[in-house]
Amino acid sequence: MVNPTIENQDAVTDIAAKPKNNKQKREPLRIGLLGCGAINSTVAKMIANRKAGPSVLAAILVRKERSEEELRSLLSGESDTEESDNQDSVVCTTDADKFFATDSDWTLCVEAAGQPAVRQYGKRCLEMGRDLMITSIGSLTDDVLYNDLRDAAEANGGRLILCTGSMPALDWMGSAALLEDRSAQVKVTQIKPPQAWLGTPAATDHPDLLALSRPRVLFEGSSRDAASTFPKNANVAAMLALATAGLDETEASLVADPDATGNRVEISFRGAAGTIAIQVEAAPSKTNPRTSAVVALSVVKAIRKLCCPVVIGL
Repeated sequence: MVNPTIENQDAVTDIAAKPKNNKQKREPLRIGLLGCGAINSTVAKMIANRKAGPSVLAAILVRKERSEEELRSLLSGESDTEESDNQDSVVCTTDADKFFATDSDWTLCVEAAGQPAVRQYGKRCLEMGRDLMITSIGSLTDDVLYNDLRDAAEANGGRLILCTGSMPALDWMGSAALLEDRSAQVKVTQIKPPQAWLGTPAATDHPDLLALSRPRVLFEGSSRDAASTFPKNANVAAMLALATAGLDETEASLVADPDATGNRVEISFRGAAGTIAIQVEAAPSKTNPRTSAVVALSVVKAIRKLCCPVVIGL
């Protein structure tokens, strides 16, 4: 049947029969790093070595200036002759305005600079319509901040991405939590060597921390209180809680163990969808014993999921 309101019916029919070919090659994901310590320095190196999928490092915001030699070492490939394709174009700066300039060409910001950085720069990033991936999950124990970041992401087309970090089995437990089972019981225990707790309230509360001869419980309470009191040590507790029962309902225990050789995490989840109990001993970062080496690898895995044509697990 011909529609009398359309002048060229044949043309319309032809368009309907032959949809436009909108195929377009995926452009590399351009990344800005917020901080370049133990985590993001590894991320930068893996991007340079093409281990983070089709991604490119565009900019780095650091607290103090890096020498050309440091930057060259950070961005070089695995061999002495191999160099990152865009090494000379990477902006490494201490100037936040330069990093967040409207003409900056990164689309994903990866935060690994601590909770204060999330508070200071998170909303700014999301209001630009960019995606923000954070490793300092404990910052989201502040409900006002969490809501501000979520609202900024929704209003401007960005995404707030919570990096899994050293949290094991998050996919299973996050799926199980969709049943919204109020009787679900979720608990996490984080066990680290005494030296990993230096610089935390535990060092003040337990002056004999480095002289321990047996494990000692440093904290017991909610995941919210654990992650807010120990911001550099308890991101796993916050991540588990946000993915499952909630910050106030998830139990957390923090332990110093003189016999621990790594960062051990013990997790239990019991709910209507099933029960799971996990124990993982993660190797600590060589440059920061408070964090696990796998955290940087989880960032790279997340980047790969955002930019690779094949996604394994989501």
